[in-house]
Amino acid sequence: MKKVLIVEDEKDIREILDEVFRKDLGFTHVTFATDGLEGYTEAYLQKFDLICTDHAMPYCKGSDMVFGIRNKTGINQHTPIIMVSALISEFADKMENMESTYFIEKPIDFSRLSRYVKMAMMNSKNRTDSDAA
Repeated sequence: MKKVLIVEDEKDIREILDEVFRKDLGFTHVTFATDGLEGYTEAYLQKFDLICTDHAMPYCKGSDMVFGIRNKTGINQHTPIIMVSALISEFADKMENMESTYFIEKPIDFSRLSRYVKMAMMNSKNRTDSDAA
């Protein structure tokens, strides 16, 4: 069972991402959060195979959520994260050395999103396999 957390404040984009992750990418469990604070809480409560987040959201920006997840020991500390935002220049330089964090600009190129998801999942699997050895 592949689980994804989608953190996005815009309902239309959540619906599109839900369809893409379920139908095109084979995720069987999709959890939604509408801002970074809610996303951080979900990431604290349950393990995901992937987190996909926007940046510009109310209450807590996506980049702040990612910093929180990466810098605090927890079940999703090493989970791959894809940040989707029109404002990548605002935070990408601060996050370029973040482990397993990928960036895609809006408007979303869904073929690129698909490639990034597959790459993130493969890298995560390889890291897990090498940790077990």
